[in-house]
Amino acid sequence: MTSLLFTNATIFDGNDFIDANCLRVADGIITEIGSGLNVVGDEQLVDVQQKWLLPGLVDCHVHFREPGLERKEGYAFGSRGALHGGVTTVCEIQNNPPLMSSPQLLQRKLDTLRGKSFVDYVPYGSLVEESLEHLPALAKLCPAVKCFLGCSTGAGGVADTATLKRWFAAAAKANLKVVAHCEDNAVMDAATAEIGDDPDLGIRHDLRRSVKAEVESVREAIDVAIEVGCELHVFHISTAEGAQLVVDAATAGHPITGTTAPHYLVVDAEQAHAISQNRFKVNPSIKYAADGQGLASLIAKRELAGIGTDHAPHPLDEKDRPYAKAPSGFPSVDLLLPLVVAAADKHGVAVEHMLHAVTLGPAQEFDFHQKGRLAVGADADLVIADPSLSSEVDAANLPSRSRWSPYDKQCLRAFPQQVYLHGVLAFTDGEVVGTAKGQPLFDDKRIVS
Repeated sequence: MTSLLFTNATIFDGNDFIDANCLRVADGIITEIGSGLNVVGDEQLVDVQQKWLLPGLVDCHVHFREPGLERKEGYAFGSRGALHGGVTTVCEIQNNPPLMSSPQLLQRKLDTLRGKSFVDYVPYGSLVEESLEHLPALAKLCPAVKCFLGCSTGAGGVADTATLKRWFAAAAKANLKVVAHCEDNAVMDAATAEIGDDPDLGIRHDLRRSVKAEVESVREAIDVAIEVGCELHVFHISTAEGAQLVVDAATAGHPITGTTAPHYLVVDAEQAHAISQNRFKVNPSIKYAADGQGLASLIAKRELAGIGTDHAPHPLDEKDRPYAKAPSGFPSVDLLLPLVVAAADKHGVAVEHMLHAVTLGPAQEFDFHQKGRLAVGADADLVIADPSLSSEVDAANLPSRSRWSPYDKQCLRAFPQQVYLHGVLAFTDGEVVGTAKGQPLFDDKRIVS
């Protein structure tokens, strides 16, 4: 395998920008970080020209819908999109049949993605009734199991609190973390009834799936998790109040964590409502400016574990249906790095906090010890990006399958220019290069065979 020496780099190590400006790679592993390093032997020199050298991003929440709905995405396209966004590790949730409810299904998925994914991948298991007996075996194959507390695209939600307690208790017994989508069905149903036939309010996703719907569900999930001793991670938190509940529980010493998503940081409900074709329709709904600011402030204090895209593409003709019939979700893994930089710019947050939220933060949260950091012994998953260079999003040229984006024509900065996976160039100048070499990972870089 080629040995590399990166020089003249502005190095972010997963925590901070550091004084060193050189990084050496051999056999896919980082072997040295320092300043003024010289080429040794037949090392290939890469002059970074003072641009950023970052760890490969870890997107802890994507939906690639394989197997079952590859027509909407699939790993062949989704993992290409990941590289375009600077992502070298994806944690993926099956939200369409077949759910990952048994070790056999999960093992089959891990195996069939070899030679197809261009990035390393970590599928979650599914926390549903039929998976309860299999949770101890699933714990050997995944870092967590996904539970939908509220209905969403492809999921009906937990029926009642008694069921939630039973499911969380089973996960706790198996020593499995639960990652949860938190929205309260009763609150959402009441909001829909109150809106009635009002033609203006009826298409406001933020009113149907309200702040209260998330906050009440987060509160219940935390209470149940504490009661039964379950480790809980709340995904895609859209409200400042819901995030604060998570932070308060963690401060009190409970194993409760959470992440948000880029769209909750860079878009507000009014902007989302104004975009045509339901492009920003997503569950949970995009909330308000104060929520975005509150979430950003918690990221700045590193009190949330990170940011995951919730990448969930649908064909644009499906999104362009009347509001009630349009599915929720949109593509975004293609743009993760420039979106988190945009979030830092919008909220006046030091960019290293947003970068931490998509590198070391999620890697630590899910125990990927080789990922999300630039350190001797870590995987040589690397991103080169120029923070001074801005360009317009061209949705038609994004690699993921849908070929549209709610961010189309927006001007963003710090697009990845080169991405390396295990020390091998995988993406350069807007194009994926080489063959699909992504590996299935879990915990201390164990390869599942």
